[in-house]
Amino acid sequence: MKAEWMGKLIAGAVGLILLTASPAWAHGHHGCMGHHGHGGPIGFYLMNQDQLGLSKKQVDRLVALKMDFMKTKIMEKAQIRILHVEAMELMMHHNVNVKAVQDKVSKILAHKRKIMDAKVQTIAEAHRVLTAQQYQMVKEMWREMMRMHHGLMPHHPMMGHPAQSM
Repeated sequence: MKAEWMGKLIAGAVGLILLTASPAWAHGHHGCMGHHGHGGPIGFYLMNQDQLGLSKKQVDRLVALKMDFMKTKIMEKAQIRILHVEAMELMMHHNVNVKAVQDKVSKILAHKRKIMDAKVQTIAEAHRVLTAQQYQMVKEMWREMMRMHHGLMPHHPMMGHPAQSM
């Protein structure tokens, strides 16, 4: 019974990996909107590559950074899912081994930390791919997008923003 259950878990993890490894990442399109509203800053850069004047070398580097991060994220999330299932199994006993569950939770948090650390490193590297001029263009594009999102006029940068009302 346990072997059958583990087989289903592994099949589910493989399915998740295949589902999330869609080729759409190369163009910055994701079902899940992230930082900058387009699958993270790399997705935003790639979506606006013509406007930013990115070279083929820059695009290739950004795609490689995004792919490396996605691989890390997929692997770490698979480990988190397995640890979660194991922790839940440990908690299905009358006398719960609290220490064992806490160990699983600590491992889950360590894997989540790896994802966050990889994200920070990837974003930092992605910023370095852009020239100073391209980065300034990105900042302006982001500001304009935020103005439009909040329905603000270009000459009133943050007036009416909810955080300003407090």
